[in-house]
Amino acid sequence: YFRREVGEVMSAFVRALVRGRPFETFAARLAWLIGLGTIPIVIGGLAFEPFILTSARSLQVIAGALIGLALLLLVAERMSARRRELEDVTARDAVLVGIAQALALIPGASRSGTTITAGLFLGFTREAAARFSFLLSIPSVTLSGLYELYAIRHQLAGAYSLPLFAATLVAGVSGYLAIGFLLRYLRTHTTYLFIVYRLALGVLLLVLVKLGLLH
Repeated sequence: YFRREVGEVMSAFVRALVRGRPFETFAARLAWLIGLGTIPIVIGGLAFEPFILTSARSLQVIAGALIGLALLLLVAERMSARRRELEDVTARDAVLVGIAQALALIPGASRSGTTITAGLFLGFTREAAARFSFLLSIPSVTLSGLYELYAIRHQLAGAYSLPLFAATLVAGVSGYLAIGFLLRYLRTHTTYLFIVYRLALGVLLLVLVKLGLLH
């Protein structure tokens, strides 16, 4: 998924730079927009890393993020005009969806959930919101992976190398399958299934914490 789009975007970006017309086609502009939308999560990740790795990992925060995003997605689903396509993305859209992506640094606020919700609020169709969400994820996920690899570079040659490789492979395959499923699903369905799932999981976490079964 997105191999063709990514190839087109990258080749158009390079051709446009060589010709001295960096914004001459939509594919070339999309490369710039993806880069622009990546800036908020880079800044947020570097600025708030201590908070993200400590206080933000409490079960109450995770439950709150699950429920809060579900309610926002519900409002977006009900209010969105859903007329805009991927070709209608502007710099303003890229920044706003990029800020939504940065909010996904909070545990429980899924990256695809925050960005698709933002896309719906901006009037995009469900599929267009999902496509831009996943295209926007490529640089942020890549940069995050490289940063984490650098952080554990001294362990890569030791006993953790094989489990790390296996976990990376499983994550890559499951992510690939999830993208395909979500795009096919959103062509003909609403996001209500995901709203119910997030609400139920968030409420369940709060109940388990309240009962002292989770800490």
